[in-house]
Amino acid sequence: MPNLVKLQIPWTGNVVTGGGVSTLYLDESASGFVSAFATFFDTVKVSFPAGLTWTIPSSGDLVDVATGGLSGSWSEGSTTVVNATSAQDYAAGVGARIKWVTSGIVNGRRVRGSTFLCPLAVDRYGSDGSLDDAYRSAFYTAANTALGAITGDLMIWHRPTGGSGGSAHAVTSAEVPDQVSWLRSRRT
Repeated sequence: MPNLVKLQIPWTGNVVTGGGVSTLYLDESASGFVSAFATFFDTVKVSFPAGLTWTIPSSGDLVDVATGGLSGSWSEGSTTVVNATSAQDYAAGVGARIKWVTSGIVNGRRVRGSTFLCPLAVDRYGSDGSLDDAYRSAFYTAANTALGAITGDLMIWHRPTGGSGGSAHAVTSAEVPDQVSWLRSRRT
């Protein structure tokens, strides 16, 4: 069974309670992903409060798709640090969500993934409380630009469950729903 690159991007700083992490999976043969996600965060940094830092690592673990066990390590490029730049106040714990779309189906359900973008500066919300269309569009463009830079290599991993092995599904597009999102738990 193939391996997946496990890319973990920590969110640190005084505006993140307890720290955070965005975990993304990529095909083991992927290249250019460190640069693609550094560009993504550099593009959206104006929507997040100063004091927030993303560190895109240049190495990490490989995961066996079928078992979830560690199977090796990867390295690419150099570690990149991106600092958020908004001077606006922010809404703690809420923000936007990128919905990663695949054509995969497991147990009668579509395989999807999400990356949460929290906390957002308060001026990124519309007067109705939803996401401002201009900023939502900017997140959409940045996500699809990153996806285009690594065409076919971003994967959603369906973990092994109930004795059945895991599976990996290529992301085909990104969506940004027009609603405020928050992470309810680590497994939602």
